[in-house]
Amino acid sequence: MWLAVFVCWSCSSKIDFTKEPVVPPANETTDLIICQLATAINTDPNAGGVRNHYVQLYNGTAGVIDLSQYAIGYQATFDLNTLVDWSFPTNATYFKLIGTLGSGKCYVIASPQADATFVPRDTVWGTTSTANADASIPLQLSGNSGIALLKKDPNGSYMLGNETYDVIDAFGSPDVARVTSGGSSSSRNNYIWTVAQETSDTRNRTFWRKASVRDPNPNWAQTKGTNADDSQWLLSGDRAWDYSKVGLPTPP
Repeated sequence: MWLAVFVCWSCSSKIDFTKEPVVPPANETTDLIICQLATAINTDPNAGGVRNHYVQLYNGTAGVIDLSQYAIGYQATFDLNTLVDWSFPTNATYFKLIGTLGSGKCYVIASPQADATFVPRDTVWGTTSTANADASIPLQLSGNSGIALLKKDPNGSYMLGNETYDVIDAFGSPDVARVTSGGSSSSRNNYIWTVAQETSDTRNRTFWRKASVRDPNPNWAQTKGTNADDSQWLLSGDRAWDYSKVGLPTPP
């Protein structure tokens, strides 16, 4: 039996074990941003007694982000027209983040009330109350509670404990007036912030940041928009919560 052996002395091909370079996300951002959020009122029968409230952050930068430089702030509003600056007077009104977040990754902060089947989370924050929800305790996202993304800044305007921060991004804001909802009544109130010209009811929705958004922006009056085109947000139908994109940066 003959064994044929072929040797190619001039061949230079070989298996390349070098790693592919890390490519920045297609939806590249200049900093951490709020990219998703869900609201619900505790009296809505379609919610089935569950309030799947969550806030999702997205790192669309090309590098790893140190989350210890950031915090989430919460501020409830209690009437239509009282306009005040952000305020985070106690540790119940803010949540300092820890760990790191890789490029192209999301970080989900869920209410303890949220069902993990629908809302997989990285951490939880807030009250477990349902029937008698305290609006001053996060995450009671009833469509009129502001969420701020804060970043450490030695010249910042807000003290969180013994450290100064500035608001770099927001969903809702206590310094922007609300309107009366045209949707179902709530046990607490019936007012909302309009988003993308939606004036019927934004208290029972899922919201997604548009993929065109590159920068965090603390100006809620600007980012909520006056219509569907100039708003930075897409939203689900009323009481048509959509959790299919939790953990993903792209909108549906």
